Amino acid sequence: MLHRTGSAPQCSIELPGAQPASDETIPYLNHNIDNGRLVSHTPGLNSLYDTFLRGRALAGRSSAVFGYRPIIDELGNAGPYEWITWDNFHERFVNLASGFRHIGLQPGDRVGVMLGNSIEWMLTEYAAYYQCFVLVPLYETLGLDSLEQIIQETGMQTIVCDKKHVGILHEISETSPSLQSLIVTGTSQSELMQISNNSSTMHVQSFDSIEELGARQPIETKKLPVADDVATIVYTSGTSGRQKGVVIRHANFLASIAAVLALRDAGDMYNFSTKDCSMGFLPLAHCLGRLVTHLVIASGGRTAFPRGDPAKLVEDLKDLQPTIFVGVPRIFNRIQDKVLSAVKMKGGLSSALFQYAYNTKRGNLGRGQLSHWLWDRVIFKPLREKFGGKLNLIVSGSAPISPETLEFLRCCFSCSVVEGYGLTETIGPTTITLIDDIEPGNVGAPLPCAMMKLRSVAELGYTVSDKPCPRGEVLIKGHHIGGEYYHQPEATREAFTEDGWLCTGDIGLIDSRGRLHIIDRKNNLFKLAQGEFIAPEHIENVFMDHFIVDQAFVYGDPLQSYLVAIIIPDEKLLSMFLLNKGIISQQAAEHANLEDFCDNDQVLQSVISELAIWGKAHSLRGFEIPKRIRLVATSLEDAGLLTPTLKLKRRVAQAYFKDTLADLYSEPPLTR
Repeated sequence: MLHRTGSAPQCSIELPGAQPASDETIPYLNHNIDNGRLVSHTPGLNSLYDTFLRGRALAGRSSAVFGYRPIIDELGNAGPYEWITWDNFHERFVNLASGFRHIGLQPGDRVGVMLGNSIEWMLTEYAAYYQCFVLVPLYETLGLDSLEQIIQETGMQTIVCDKKHVGILHEISETSPSLQSLIVTGTSQSELMQISNNSSTMHVQSFDSIEELGARQPIETKKLPVADDVATIVYTSGTSGRQKGVVIRHANFLASIAAVLALRDAGDMYNFSTKDCSMGFLPLAHCLGRLVTHLVIASGGRTAFPRGDPAKLVEDLKDLQPTIFVGVPRIFNRIQDKVLSAVKMKGGLSSALFQYAYNTKRGNLGRGQLSHWLWDRVIFKPLREKFGGKLNLIVSGSAPISPETLEFLRCCFSCSVVEGYGLTETIGPTTITLIDDIEPGNVGAPLPCAMMKLRSVAELGYTVSDKPCPRGEVLIKGHHIGGEYYHQPEATREAFTEDGWLCTGDIGLIDSRGRLHIIDRKNNLFKLAQGEFIAPEHIENVFMDHFIVDQAFVYGDPLQSYLVAIIIPDEKLLSMFLLNKGIISQQAAEHANLEDFCDNDQVLQSVISELAIWGKAHSLRGFEIPKRIRLVATSLEDAGLLTPTLKLKRRVAQAYFKDTLADLYSEPPLTR
């Protein structure tokens, strides 16, 4: 049961009657829960298909549910948004589901989807739910080996994809006998024939033909999904590099949706309604974007998808006029940089007036005031209108957002800005900030479907007895958690305690108001601002395989979008490399001085270029290649940064190189 606690300062409370286990805190619940029982679902909703029917009933059958911008020429120009109604969308996914049955899919079979955000993605998802198939999102950045692993592990028979992914899937099909058919979107008949002629192992059909087949020959569903049915398997990176498939049931989605709506009803969350329009920007292949879409659907709102070109995002936002935008810090940082740079370039009175208005609003934030009667009309209205002019809610997810960017969004858009914390295993957020909490640095309290606690990690110096706030690894439990990894029982046992708590590997503290702050990572994985996980040890090992690199320390500030690195070169081999490149003479090579090399800009540029080429040749992705590098002559051993077994003391190294890292991030990233 939920109740509104008014202006009570607590955001979460301790579980009534609980006793803490050794080296753990008592579990924390959302402050609205007064009986210790977590929210599990909204009465009457037993599947995501039911949430669709609920949204349709709220909005009206002939109202719009999904929109897109059709491309009208070869230059990529788009026409105005076009919309599909709830009834039309329902008819289409039922037809598509029948088409899937005609090509041999049965309830329980896995269906892959490798598309950008689109109407076709959503049709595939709901067709899978309607006939009880299991949807498995795929995305290009997984890499060839991981895609092959997922297809083979799930026994996937059919993948819905676009034209650009046909080649890589055809290559994988040669070693994945289960993969029998591709359903390709946006293809002409001639293109389809060419794809079919090039494929000797798979049957290739167009998306439209499958939909038309189902319309001509409908096959009724054997049963509609229920809460305990598997809805989807979403793969996430493991620390060993092996992908782990999180098994997510309809019940898990329903718990998250019910929890957010319960917060809304308690006054702690934005008032989602049929009036809302959301920009479907975050990839549907990841859990946060997908959960937000289903939340809007359950509320009877509508969602439109941008063109997929980041350079056109602002134009798409302006034309759509959304009320809700969910993004990542990287996008918000870009918006902030562009706006503030434009203001600075104007100079004079215009710049001074903007700064005065901004400072006024920033001061008002401390009093909980988002709007200003004058400055919102005179100074900030043109900016808001560039983004549609109707934004009421901005959600930041995937990675930490800086206090400065949070402040910028609130001042310039005069709307609620919330952030949360979660994992793929939790289908998006486990915690979220209250709608009126403007204090940066925290990620809020547990949703009403979840509870959290901390467990000491003494070897890293974090304990639940720390003062003034307990610190430790964040453990999560609740109805929203996918409780297993597909066909990986050992990984499941490692991730969950015997009594069902998910061990996140993240280090947090819980403040005096019961809000979670994420302060570290138990292992070495971390995220950059765009939300991509980084495994620094792997990158370091790739670089140290190059003959000029003796040691390497790769670092990423989670508030930045790129990596930096400290490189300790091999003196003799670096000298030979430079001689080969014609950068130094034979005499200089014979009298090599590592300190001089490290201070030489030409040497530095040569090393940076060489390691960028090396990294790409060894399958490092663009964001895994450091954009700034500092050459250092002192070895990690001499600096006391290695353990007795020669492992890097990463946190000690971060402190040791603190000033150097700050200098690297104070310079603009290199473009290559």
